[in-house]
This record gives sequence, C-alpha cells and structure tokens, in this order.
Amino acid sequence: MEGFVQAVEGSAINQWVIGTAWGWPIMEIIHFIGLSLLLGSLLVIDLRMAGFFRQLNIVATHKLLPWTFVGFGMNLVTGFLFLMGDPARYTANIGFWWKMFLVAVAGLNALWFWVKINPVMKTWEPHADTPLVAKTIAWVSLGSWFGVLLLGRLIPYIGTG
Repeated sequence: MEGFVQAVEGSAINQWVIGTAWGWPIMEIIHFIGLSLLLGSLLVIDLRMAGFFRQLNIVATHKLLPWTFVGFGMNLVTGFLFLMGDPARYTANIGFWWKMFLVAVAGLNALWFWVKINPVMKTWEPHADTPLVAKTIAWVSLGSWFGVLLLGRLIPYIGTG
C-alpha cells in the first residue's frame, strides 16, 4: 500500500481534491445524497423481497433499481475521490477495508440476485410471499449495505486498529 500512497500523494487528482476549498464538503454532500438514493431504494426493494410489504407488487419495486445505480455511481465517484485525496488515511484504516469488503459482498450478492432471481421474478405472483433464496439475498443486501453505512461513518473514529 505504501507504493500506492506514494504514487497518489502529490498527483494532479490528489492536489485537485485537497486543493479545492469547497471540493471535499461538496463531495461529502454528493456522497450522502448517493447513499440516500442507494439505501432508500434498496430498503424498499429488499424489504419487499424479504417478504414484508406484500401489498406492494414485487416487480414494481424493482423499478427503483435505476435510483440504486445512480446512488451507487455517485458514491463510487466520490469515494474514489476521497481515497485519492487522502490515500494514507484510508489505506491504513481498518474500517475502510471492512467497508470495502462489505461493498464486495454486496456486489457478489447483487450478482447472485441477477443470476437466480431476476430471470424468474416476473413469473411470481405480484403480492405473494417470496422464496427463501430471495429472502436470503434481500437480508444479505440489507446487512452488507447497512454495514457499509456504519463503517463509513466510523472511519474517522476507528483508525488503524
């Protein structure tokens, strides 16, 4: 990681991120909005897929997925810029690495959803209960994304421990 930190510190992107007076606060706001879109849409989708809110059409809830992708994209870009702005702080932080691990878990879980659930979901009764595999995917999604949220907030406090 030391080589990565040395390569990034002093680079043009690093200087832009830390040298712009309002850059970091604006990125924080964008990151928060992205997180709100991501978690807000996934909360509805995953809770319905977990078997709650059966009055909602299961297929209709997945029309929220574009908002999930927009939120994730906003967080991906701003998160990358945070890392480029302060690489030594993030790469030495155990909370950051656990957060990245949970993002990877969430990504693999989304792939599991795409392979196992998405092809057959349109055949389900709109207000029926969901199969166990759908519930499992939903709970893994909720757990991993809320873990990402919590660890993101704890990064300034956890340190390198």
